[in-house]
Amino acid sequence: MGSAPVSEPLLRLRGVTKIYEPDGQEVVGLEGVDLDIHSGDFLAVMGPSGSGKSTLMHIIGCLDIPTSGSYEIKGIPVSRLSPEELARLRNREIGFVFQVFHLLPRYTALRNVELPLLYAGVGREERTGKALEALRAVGLEDRRNHLSNQLSGGQKQKVAIARALVNRPSLLLADEPTGNLDTKSGDELMEILTRLNGEGTTIVLVTHNQAIARRAKKVVYIIDGRLVAKEEYRELRE
Repeated sequence: MGSAPVSEPLLRLRGVTKIYEPDGQEVVGLEGVDLDIHSGDFLAVMGPSGSGKSTLMHIIGCLDIPTSGSYEIKGIPVSRLSPEELARLRNREIGFVFQVFHLLPRYTALRNVELPLLYAGVGREERTGKALEALRAVGLEDRRNHLSNQLSGGQKQKVAIARALVNRPSLLLADEPTGNLDTKSGDELMEILTRLNGEGTTIVLVTHNQAIARRAKKVVYIIDGRLVAKEEYRELRE
């Protein structure tokens, strides 16, 4: 019998390099990154401050484009898209969760979660139904009418996750999502991410915390803009 066909990756990076030129001097953010991320993966990206984690996250999230190399989402070459097409791709395929919650303080939890659907032109009744479903998925349906400034830090981050999921994106990007949370809230957040991944959500998580990274299915390490082996990463840190 023949072997089972290998599925195409959801995300494919080949030779991705990002060079910045502040004040006319070149600064390498990423150098020759090759990475495949498949549907259903839970990937943690680790590295010290300034290693290139955020640059990689911005490129994966279509917030920036490589200086050279190629990046594809579902086989779509990102560098060939116009700014408008890129914005539509982000809204349709990618959900973002950051260390800072980015909630609107005068909006309720429900209204904050509805915002991506509002931008996508979804009608009011459908918006409300999908936002309630997303809040239910993170255990905050009973806080739907609370203003965001009436919520704890852990609850705010759960609202941010619900907002990121409300469009049912192909990919959830989480950049240091536990960084502003106490240990209990951070553990609760990771339980939610683990459950969502078990239900099929593809997650890429940036963290400097080894305990957080161990919750992922796979870990990659980045130093000076290059993906490195675990052993090399450990040697460079020691």
